Amino acid sequence: MKKVFYIGLAVGGILGIVIALSMDIVIGKSLGGGWSEAVANDINKLFHANLPQNHIVVMVGVLVVLGIIGAFGALIGGISFITVARLIMSLAKEK
Repeated sequence: MKKVFYIGLAVGGILGIVIALSMDIVIGKSLGGGWSEAVANDINKLFHANLPQNHIVVMVGVLVVLGIIGAFGALIGGISFITVARLIMSLAKEK
């Protein structure tokens, strides 16, 4: 089960990051901005700063947000792969 969990972690983490980045590319500009604009807006409101979207602090914030999304996707992927593996093992049992 460990191997299945680790495969689920990898697949879930990769899919989480890919989906987050593709949402940014596909619909980010139509909604008024992407991850960098959202993080810059939040940092500017929280700390009363005036940071542009391409500032290093904003980019680090984007990486942190993408890391959190990837970690959550990895956790969900690992849990779902274990669930599917147990289901398949229970269906394949000989009586």
